[in-house]
Amino acid sequence: MASFRTHISFGIAAGVLSIIGLVSLAVTKEPSFLVVLFVMAALGSILPDMDSDSGIPFYVAFGSLTVVATTLTFFSLYRDVPSNWRVIITATLGTAVFVWVIVGHFFKRFTRHRGMAHSLPAALLAGLIVFFLASRFYFTDQEAFLLAVAMIAGFLIHLLLDEIYAAVNFHGKLFVPNKAFGSAFKLRSDNMLINLAVFGVIVFLIAGNVQRLWGLAEGFWKTIVD
Repeated sequence: MASFRTHISFGIAAGVLSIIGLVSLAVTKEPSFLVVLFVMAALGSILPDMDSDSGIPFYVAFGSLTVVATTLTFFSLYRDVPSNWRVIITATLGTAVFVWVIVGHFFKRFTRHRGMAHSLPAALLAGLIVFFLASRFYFTDQEAFLLAVAMIAGFLIHLLLDEIYAAVNFHGKLFVPNKAFGSAFKLRSDNMLINLAVFGVIVFLIAGNVQRLWGLAEGFWKTIVD
């Protein structure tokens, strides 16, 4: 599979191209939003390796998730109750502890490397979660949709690189497909409970946002085509 450095390099490139594309299409020129968009694409490019349980990929991916979650919590509360710093600080720190300690613990316990996290449903789920959280905490629906697209794009780049490195021999030896070949673009894992959980959350998030998502997708496509 591709190395962490390769994944993050392509993720950074995807983020830069996303910014250039949105600015060129005159979709947005807001600097702060473009920075967040870049972060989503870069984060998506390393997110599948959260299931490595140890080492740089896990700590970078989960650390980034923690930062994103706490940042959204902070700005959301600051917008709603700007003068209540006790609530803002307590909730922000609580979010950080919850994501890093509790969610991280259960993620390590119930996942295995190159399991469901390396799959197409996981890419869709990551995008839906970004849309759900961003649209409710701080961003407009259009901005949340673009962030979700950036996340999915980065995620898919990671999966594609893993497949390429499993299929192509870069050492000049007789080609023998890696045992990991075909495992990144899968639609399910061997764990039925994990499958039910992932698809259940996907259905729940789509069912609650189907009209908004469809309208935003149509608008985004028309912007690209026109």
